[in-house]
Amino acid sequence: MPNSQEPANSQEKGNLRNHGFTLVEVMAVVVILAVLAAVAIPKLTSAAETARVNADIATGHEVKMALDRYQVENGVYPTIDEMVVNSGAIVNANFVPKYISKLDKSTTQQRAAEDVKGFGVKQIPASWPDTTPSNLIMIYLTPDGLGAEVCTYNSDLSQVLWTSAY
Repeated sequence: MPNSQEPANSQEKGNLRNHGFTLVEVMAVVVILAVLAAVAIPKLTSAAETARVNADIATGHEVKMALDRYQVENGVYPTIDEMVVNSGAIVNANFVPKYISKLDKSTTQQRAAEDVKGFGVKQIPASWPDTTPSNLIMIYLTPDGLGAEVCTYNSDLSQVLWTSAY
């Protein structure tokens, strides 16, 4: 009498072997997944960096709109002396948080050196755009409050991404 654990004929033996995957099949799936990951991961990281850049450009727009609202309500823009910069954060009780909620390092999104994150304030330069920015988003003002421009720079401050001056 045959053992109940053993298949009775060769056809049943073949069916038992089809219950799992071979090493070759598993390796093929691993290779396919690796190729897909090699294609997808760079695209995802690139998309994330593009989103960070676009967020900083949008912040630049918001800052310019806040400056314009300030000018409409007060007749002039804030002056350089009124906009105090402290480690990439702008402090001005008349401007922040009344016209914009906050202007600090956490507002900027690009991956950049810690000393260039956040905001800076300078006088509007004679040659535009400014070639020596100090922060990712720069606010340029006139000493008399008659003009204001905003520029957003890339993470190494070598390129203007957006400016309100044009």
